[in-house]
Amino acid sequence: MTKAIPVPIQTVLDLFTTSLADVRFADVDGETLRRFAAEVETSAEAVAVAQAALDAARDALQEKQDTLLQQTQRALAYARVYAEGDDALIGQLDAVSLPRAARRSRPEDPLVLSADPQLPSREPRPRGRPRKTTVAQPTLEAITSPAE
Repeated sequence: MTKAIPVPIQTVLDLFTTSLADVRFADVDGETLRRFAAEVETSAEAVAVAQAALDAARDALQEKQDTLLQQTQRALAYARVYAEGDDALIGQLDAVSLPRAARRSRPEDPLVLSADPQLPSREPRPRGRPRKTTVAQPTLEAITSPAE
């Protein structure tokens, strides 16, 4: 959470609790400033609670919209099968363009169920077959050259 009272204002509040604690200007003194600062902190806490509730409500809405989209896509697929042979109904169904479902991000560390306590390496395995290694065969020159 961001700080509700900016640093320069907090500096003035601190001055009115230390060096200027006994000073009063018209309608401003340390006690008045502390009261206003407390109200700011209370309002900031209310905003944080409301923001958390809003975030939770948005998450719930997104889940319900995703579920509705999935069910609608299934219903459309079933309806297309049902409409085979009915050109008018096929035309109506083909006019519908549903959005694609959003892909959910995968967690950073997926849950792996294994009896082996050591996790597999995260390095990608090489693809394909290993290359053939050729055995160095003596060349014709090595066979025919006279020994010195």
